[in-house]
Amino acid sequence: MSEPEANSGLADTVIIVTGAASGIGAATVDRLQAAGAKVVAIDRMPLSIPAALTIQMDVTSEQEWLSAVSQSVEKLGRIDGLVNCAGIIRMGAVTDLSAEDFRQSMQVNVEGPFLAMKHVLPVMYEQASGSIVNISSTAGIAGAPGAAGYCASKGAIRMMSKAVALEAIASSSNVRVNSVHPAMTETPMVKDIVGQLGGDESIEDQMRALQPSGNFIPVRAVVDAILFLLSDASQFVNGTEMVVDNGFTAQ
Repeated sequence: MSEPEANSGLADTVIIVTGAASGIGAATVDRLQAAGAKVVAIDRMPLSIPAALTIQMDVTSEQEWLSAVSQSVEKLGRIDGLVNCAGIIRMGAVTDLSAEDFRQSMQVNVEGPFLAMKHVLPVMYEQASGSIVNISSTAGIAGAPGAAGYCASKGAIRMMSKAVALEAIASSSNVRVNSVHPAMTETPMVKDIVGQLGGDESIEDQMRALQPSGNFIPVRAVVDAILFLLSDASQFVNGTEMVVDNGFTAQ
């Protein structure tokens, strides 16, 4: 265990992480457990990772969220953090994107975090503590051609996080809500995008070339931001967006 993680203040906290089977979600689970947290790992795919509690579920189902929150509290006693990592991307200009693909993007990327917050927040309010981190994207700040649905969903996450943060402040509950906005990150989603755009390997090179550094953001950099926002080190960071993009949105 590294020294920063050992002293992160996350030991023995209970953190729910969605999208835990791969990418940013899986890396977050690993780092949280290295820091001594008890993780509730959630994904629609079967989960083989060791965690305090694993739940295979659909994040767009309200009934399944009610069950997941109930199981978490019953088994682990409390919920100190929620990281909404589950997300999808459906590429296509607005004139080409199917209505179903748009709806699915909004359901998974927006309705999923909405339901998670709706049912986790009462637990946090009762505890008078907690931190919620919603994973958005630089696509929630700046437009990206060919990603109309994704931009819409990630922009919605950004503004929903701000609104809920203000609700939490008004409740005097010491509960915080923030969003994290990575630029293109080295995750399986990159391969998904390349596949949707035709599968040509040169597409990935073109995507890398759009980044100021000529490369994607490492997953660890995004997880560093998540752990900071979950920890007491960020106790006065609330209702804001943390951009992890190595200058992408500065262009």
